[in-house]
Amino acid sequence: MAPDARPDRPFAVLLALSFGRFCMGMQLQTVASFTPFLISDLGLSYSEIGLLIGLFLAPGVVLAVPGSLLVARLGHLPVGTTGLVLMALGSICLSFVDTFWQAAGSRLIAGTGGILLNISFLRLTARLYQGATMNRAISIVMSSWPVGLGLGAVFYPVIADLWDWRGALWLVAGITFASALCAVLIVPEPTRPNRSEIPPVLSAISRRSWYLSLSLGASFACFTAGGIIYLSFAPTYFEGVGMSLAGAGAAASMIVWLGLVGTPLGAWLADKFDATRSVILIGAVLSALLVVPVLFGEDPTLVGIILGIIWGLPAAPYTGLLQRMLPQTDLALGYGIYFLLFYSGFFLFPFVAGWILDVTGDLASPLWFAAGLMMISAALILVFYRCLRVGQGEERQSN
Repeated sequence: MAPDARPDRPFAVLLALSFGRFCMGMQLQTVASFTPFLISDLGLSYSEIGLLIGLFLAPGVVLAVPGSLLVARLGHLPVGTTGLVLMALGSICLSFVDTFWQAAGSRLIAGTGGILLNISFLRLTARLYQGATMNRAISIVMSSWPVGLGLGAVFYPVIADLWDWRGALWLVAGITFASALCAVLIVPEPTRPNRSEIPPVLSAISRRSWYLSLSLGASFACFTAGGIIYLSFAPTYFEGVGMSLAGAGAAASMIVWLGLVGTPLGAWLADKFDATRSVILIGAVLSALLVVPVLFGEDPTLVGIILGIIWGLPAAPYTGLLQRMLPQTDLALGYGIYFLLFYSGFFLFPFVAGWILDVTGDLASPLWFAAGLMMISAALILVFYRCLRVGQGEERQSN
């Protein structure tokens, strides 16, 4: 494919890919937004709520590597649309649950679909929009995920109050089925490499690709989980300091709503000034620091607006790095390792945040934990670039 090749009808394709990621955001946010209802109706604890949040991406721990290989063999579109159908089915199942274990099973069904969608659609975007358009295309697709999260955070509590939280899940399922249909009708499948070109085992990845995939995946896991923990647990903290349920959800959702500005801005800055590392580092460090004023009484909506823009900056540069830095033969397994760490962190960290809240009883404790994770992500991205420099030095010596 040409360096700057784009599909026919590029705007329509981006909309269809973005619609799928939008549905993933809506699916992920259901448990966090329905927390008061799940606690009252099902008798769940905060640690169980945290576990249910993390369970949506928990299947990635098992599916990240085989899912990436599955995309390489079956194609991006079949795997992605299957993921959308599974997400819709998981949402329907969740509407019938009466116990934690039933809810956990429903989340695993939806989460399996989310993993397949995420792996296939993000890789498909990077593949269809190679070259100078990559970061911008990725930023558009990734921006749709926070839109789904933000809409859920704002409107799910309202729908649950006016109607029923179980009925809202059926609405989400219908939207997700519609997204699968749009993807089938609009999105093209790029030409896949010959089977002989696909590495059969993990050992086929070079040592350099291993290090790059591990460090970048760990960094992205900490950064993203920090933001999701803030979105999920900040409403509880804001209610504790006197805000209404709807107002708390709206204030917390600023971190994802303003990602609509931050994500494309970060992509533009990274491309315009060749500043991928700086955009990621600045976004991670400032995001961590901006959580602190909220905990000391500053206006959560105002701070959330700034936090949302800053937190959105690294998203596209993170996602496009492996496509740029790894050889084509290492990409399938490299992305598998990257997503494995991302999903492992996403599964573990919300549970840890809920457990900290249960143990300490301090509503602010999950937010401190979120800030710490985002700061750790900055250190890990420095490790990534250190591995990159060492690998380039070894290549020059071998030549």
